[in-house]
Amino acid sequence: VCRIWNDIVKSIKQKRRDLKWICIQGTGMEDQQVQTISSELMLLFENLTCEPAYLFVFCTSALFEQHLYAPSKNQTRRPRQCQQQAYDVNSYITSLAPPSCRCYSVAADGIIGSTGNKSVEIEHSPLAVTCLAIPKINGLEIYDFFIDLNKHISPLNPEIPEQFNVEDVTSVPCDREVKAILFFSDLHFCPQEIQLGLLDYYNGCPVVGGYVDHILSTDLDNDSDVPDSQVRCIALCGPNVHVASVVIKDDVSDQKQIEKELFKLKDCNLPMDTTFAFMFACLGRGKSFHRNRENVESSIFRKVFPQTPLFGFFGNGEIGMNYLQPFDSAGSFSKTKKTKFSRHHPKLSHAYTSIFLLVSVTSG
Repeated sequence: VCRIWNDIVKSIKQKRRDLKWICIQGTGMEDQQVQTISSELMLLFENLTCEPAYLFVFCTSALFEQHLYAPSKNQTRRPRQCQQQAYDVNSYITSLAPPSCRCYSVAADGIIGSTGNKSVEIEHSPLAVTCLAIPKINGLEIYDFFIDLNKHISPLNPEIPEQFNVEDVTSVPCDREVKAILFFSDLHFCPQEIQLGLLDYYNGCPVVGGYVDHILSTDLDNDSDVPDSQVRCIALCGPNVHVASVVIKDDVSDQKQIEKELFKLKDCNLPMDTTFAFMFACLGRGKSFHRNRENVESSIFRKVFPQTPLFGFFGNGEIGMNYLQPFDSAGSFSKTKKTKFSRHHPKLSHAYTSIFLLVSVTSG
């Protein structure tokens, strides 16, 4: 009977298409913070009303260094007190999620997260994590792949573009419509030719992301071919996916000017049925940059997009570009039709900036 009920519940949850998200920040003593985060994450997955197909997780590096505990799944007998198994934050979340769910996690000094209709910027490495759960949605597919910079770039050969072939690393089937690439590196430098290679190969779609402290993946533990230090690319694909991105430059600090820049995303008129967004900002663009005011840029974003949850991190360098094409419901995708840049490629590597990527998924 329990198995039948479980199958029924799973079937119902798989039909639901609502996004779910949470942001948890520990309070009190460190042990209490870890316990709070563990408990709230467990409650999140126990109470999910949808079956997540993809999970985006952004946690602080301070939390990455902690162990989260859950009842052991390998108990040979029933002890009086349940045995506990230690996990890092990514493995803990993966253990709570359905086996088929793909989890994309990074750790940085600070994060941007959402709870309900509010977004918050958490700086300077308190214990904190934010999650976005995305169910299976028609017209949306997400693929990820790793790039080993040591393998594809030789310091003795300056002809970098000839050494990097996207086809050698990508996991995205050639017939998929790639609408955006999230680009994360746990090294503090990556030649721009790598990013430009992705930009050219994927028809000029926006490449956005940044430099983080840690890339977290169970693939790193299970696949010996995946290097310890690498670039992780996450491709947002599908005919129902529409995107826009904007760079808030280093000299933009006035709130009205920030709002003006974010309205460029609004002017693209992307459908707002199902949306989420990413913010990748410099460590120097937080509270101190805005004269001791907290949550400045994330709050302005939520003012412009009140129904759109926002996720991301404060990192060690930003990657992104302005991609502000008006929404075209009749627009067609062509893998062979290449985007022509008027003079040269856009600048992708930045410092003291904030990158915003708005993602819209339409029904149908």
